[in-house]
Amino acid sequence: MKKIIYSGLTLVFALMMLASCKNTYTDLMTADVKTGGILVPTKALPYSGAPEFTIPLTVPKGPGVVSVEVYRTYTGNPVEVLDQTISVASANKTADKVISISYTYAKLIAGLNMSSDQGSLKIGDAWTLRYVSVMEDNRKVDVGPKTTITVANKYAGYYQCVGVFTHPVNGPRPINERKFLTPINAVSCWGNAGDLGASGYFVKITVDPATNLVTCGTWTGGSAIAMANIPGGDNYYDPATGVFHLSYFYVGATGNRLMNEVWTPAP
Repeated sequence: MKKIIYSGLTLVFALMMLASCKNTYTDLMTADVKTGGILVPTKALPYSGAPEFTIPLTVPKGPGVVSVEVYRTYTGNPVEVLDQTISVASANKTADKVISISYTYAKLIAGLNMSSDQGSLKIGDAWTLRYVSVMEDNRKVDVGPKTTITVANKYAGYYQCVGVFTHPVNGPRPINERKFLTPINAVSCWGNAGDLGASGYFVKITVDPATNLVTCGTWTGGSAIAMANIPGGDNYYDPATGVFHLSYFYVGATGNRLMNEVWTPAP
């Protein structure tokens, strides 16, 4: 019986202590904490050789953001550069503010000691954009979310290839087969040449993203048979349809082997 009375008194005492604490509690975790500087960037997007593209960045409504500093790095490169500073002028104090960042390849590599040749890029490597919000009270808030711009290739995939292979001695023969373009970098792929894929003959195709003209060349990762554009032949990519028009050749013992093909995207 005494044990029960003791337990009851303990419970009453505990409740009184809780009530006392509630009245005198001080918020030590959030006292004088300054907030703001939140940004909502685009988290990831592919880079496939586009001449220019934009990245949206949202500054949510809240404490005024004067500007946003954008820092840029690239995979395996120890250098980080201040890419640009974007003025917000506290426009986010009354509503969400959406700003856009524009890039060309020249802007992406600026200050990073990278090659101007997009063919030097490696599939899967990426630029990373880091953001810092500059507040009205001069505080700088390092924003957690970043943007990754990953080297990709929009040309890779399956194609139905039709055309003609012209042998200097045996004459022409039709081509009608399913082929696959394997990405090399943002603007180049390799695939089977003519109807000789089973024999280890491959062609490297490189697209100029500004003109969509194609250069046919040698895929050194394969058999390294030297390929080149047929002078005056059709060598271009149609961005509206995704179709390649290719005219290329290689030199054999008895003369040039000519390949004229149309590659149409296939499921």
